Amino acid sequence: MYAAFFFAISLVFPASAHAGAIAGDEASETRPVLVELFTSQGCGLCPDANRYLGELDQRENVFVLAFGVSYWDMYGWADTYARPEYVTRQRTYLPRLGLNRLYTPQFVVDGAINAPGWNEDKVSDAVDERLTAMPYTPEITIEDGPFGSFVVNIDGETPDEPLDVWLVSYAPGWATVEIQAGENAGTDMLHYNMVKSLNRIGSWEGGAAEFTGESYRDLGTMAIVQGANGGPVYGFAFAGEAETD
Repeated sequence: MYAAFFFAISLVFPASAHAGAIAGDEASETRPVLVELFTSQGCGLCPDANRYLGELDQRENVFVLAFGVSYWDMYGWADTYARPEYVTRQRTYLPRLGLNRLYTPQFVVDGAINAPGWNEDKVSDAVDERLTAMPYTPEITIEDGPFGSFVVNIDGETPDEPLDVWLVSYAPGWATVEIQAGENAGTDMLHYNMVKSLNRIGSWEGGAAEFTGESYRDLGTMAIVQGANGGPVYGFAFAGEAETD
């Protein structure tokens, strides 16, 4: 079985710990980029992609997230991080990226460029391209809200269409899972910045706006602002003192 595994389907953020508006040449040099990896504990090529994701997070102005997907579960091991909404997110990217099938390991750079996880040069080139692209970003802050919630404040001018606002929780840093079945049976598989929850909390149409959502208090929490239906990332911000590089 080809380890990259293609799965057929019927259809188918400045981003910093304290984001703020950037314009002009300065933005093209400093605007952080979000790298997402869609990975599976049942995918033979995913352990190397997971390790590379951690390496990318060491680059200046780059922040990374990993989403566990479940469509490898049929081969004998249920991914311990997978949730249906992560597969939905990956599927939503397909038409925007000119793809017609899900696969792992897949990197999506800034919501705008697809790069296969077995081609590190292509992933790195995509990151370089996005670091100098689309410099505008709205002002984004995230703070504590009532009853344990988080409040995301956004201000600035919106592009031609409204932008989705997401609230994400993730387990910062490295974790190891012992895989007991499937293609990676017997592997102590490394994971990095694994997403634990993903919630769309609203649509931003420009100007000052406030959005409230729930997230885990004992994990990293971030807000992502991106084009609707899997569009490019315009900015992201963190609760607390999370770092982007």
